[in-house]
Amino acid sequence: MNPNQPFRLGILRESKKPYDLRTPLIPEDCRTLLETYPWMEIRVQPSSFRCFEDKQYHDAGCLMQENLLGCQLILGVKEVALDQLLPDHSFAFFSHTIKAQPYNQELMRHMVRNRITLHDYELMTNESGQRTIAFGYWAGIVGAWHGLRMRGLRSGNYTWPRAVEMGSYQELQQILLNDRALIANKDCSPLRVLVCGSGRVGQGAVRVLKDAGFIALDPQDLLNSNGNISASNSGIYTVLRSKDLFRAKDGSPYSSQAFYTRPQDFESCVGPYLGSADLMINTIYWNPAAPRHFATMHIQDSKFTIQQIADISCDIDGSVPLTVRPSTIEDPYYGISKATLLECTPFDPNSVDIMAVDNLPCELPTDASRDFSAALCRYFLNPLMNKPSSILENALLLNQGRLNPNFQYLQGYALIA
Repeated sequence: MNPNQPFRLGILRESKKPYDLRTPLIPEDCRTLLETYPWMEIRVQPSSFRCFEDKQYHDAGCLMQENLLGCQLILGVKEVALDQLLPDHSFAFFSHTIKAQPYNQELMRHMVRNRITLHDYELMTNESGQRTIAFGYWAGIVGAWHGLRMRGLRSGNYTWPRAVEMGSYQELQQILLNDRALIANKDCSPLRVLVCGSGRVGQGAVRVLKDAGFIALDPQDLLNSNGNISASNSGIYTVLRSKDLFRAKDGSPYSSQAFYTRPQDFESCVGPYLGSADLMINTIYWNPAAPRHFATMHIQDSKFTIQQIADISCDIDGSVPLTVRPSTIEDPYYGISKATLLECTPFDPNSVDIMAVDNLPCELPTDASRDFSAALCRYFLNPLMNKPSSILENALLLNQGRLNPNFQYLQGYALIA
């Protein structure tokens, strides 16, 4: 960027309902940017619900104004309302269009019609293909909290608030510490937890389990324990990585490159673990061509011991076939009857409880926004202000309404009718 010319950065008020309390850029980071780049100006749309107050942005040196016309880049979090997408402007937000999601086709077509330039956070990855700017870690934290909360509601041993009712993860940690002894099963055997996936989401889930006093086991050790391992506190857990979740149909050794290239050539090998755990926390990124962890009918097998599934991935009829719909922060749980295989009320003695909230980081918006904002500055805004990077190039989904070459597969989806 040319320091002799002003650079105007805009921050949107979230428009998707129910309103999202998160922000892409927190006031402290705004202050740092303004000090680092004196030619920058940050305009922030006022909000009555954002997790940081308007005054905090004003005190950091930002301009509070409704009109973001003329900003070189406008930041949001979730999909932006069509009437907020200023023609011929550049935006950055999660568009949820790269899988040609039908529910956002009009959003894509509107951006094409109005010559929008879009940097999609979901596409901001490093050289190894790992996402650099995401809320996944906090989805894992809140999702694991829900998983343990469901245990308390079913057993009656403890009653925890929803994460959204607390102010920060620090408050959740205190509850985890205080209630460790209550989390174990009614027969005092350790609660057995299966964490599917080892990425950012899985790492967030594991943090909660560690803070709750759980002991880590290798996958094979969980299978061999048969619930007889004595845990000093709450329970035991194991993390299933891709090599533990999937195997090649032809019997060849697992290859991550082969799996991500041709997931249809693989099958699930989760089966043995379904009888060795009480709670499943699902954190994987699921490709529709990949196998599901199990079939719905498997919950009728007497060897199926899982009673709760915190499906953080929340792919409808995806890796967890019992996830028949998203749930909400206000009403986070539902059941699947083992008798009918249909949805029922949660915590029924003959059901499996499901948590499938699809916007989990919203429950701890301040903590989640702090981490996201730091990553946004490090991997996107600072490189943008200094010199181009592969992260910037990879994240450019639309350039003045035209799909970048890597996304030509979206031509039909984006084509203006």
